Amino acid sequence: MGKIIKSESLHLQAYNLIKESIMEGNLKPDERVVEAKIASKLGTSRGTVREAIRMLTQDGLLIYNDGFVKVYEPTVEDVVDIFECRESLEVLAVRLAIKNLTEEVKESLANNVQETKKVKPDSPELGQLDQQFHTIITEASNNGQLIKLLEVIKVKTHYMRKSMVGGSFYPSFIEDHEQIFELMLSGNEEEAGNLMSVHIKKALEGVLMHIKS
Repeated sequence: MGKIIKSESLHLQAYNLIKESIMEGNLKPDERVVEAKIASKLGTSRGTVREAIRMLTQDGLLIYNDGFVKVYEPTVEDVVDIFECRESLEVLAVRLAIKNLTEEVKESLANNVQETKKVKPDSPELGQLDQQFHTIITEASNNGQLIKLLEVIKVKTHYMRKSMVGGSFYPSFIEDHEQIFELMLSGNEEEAGNLMSVHIKKALEGVLMHIKS
């Protein structure tokens, strides 16, 4: 865990550093988060850490359990719930993105698809490119509330995948991305929405398969 830089907003730095520790697995699911201990590591006040903990609780990455703050430990039911929400919201996102499709968005998606094809299946970059593809579409929706909701879901999805199945991906997701992009270029909202729905369902099946195996 890094140190606080005095010139920047302290509670936001603390928030980002604790969040990074959770996402990278340095703070484990169900591990107790002790305010004083974190403050000492970061070189900041307990009040700063307390505000960061409040923000992370809102994100759902930390929870209060039996009077203690602990790292969120997702259940299989939680995974299903979050993917169901993600499916509905991303179907809406791709439909709206088609209505607002610009040359810049087309170029960004085209570059993403091409870069994804070049990456080795076991490369960490694959997950980053997967997230980037969905983020481009979400931001192209131009719907502020939708963007905020999917940002929270994206963080929890990434955390669930990493903490429960080690960040694995199903092999055909690259083909799905390419087909979704082509449907967006053709302006086919219905088919793009349908394929996005199938795409998210397959991602859920992949996560559940690894959990049960």
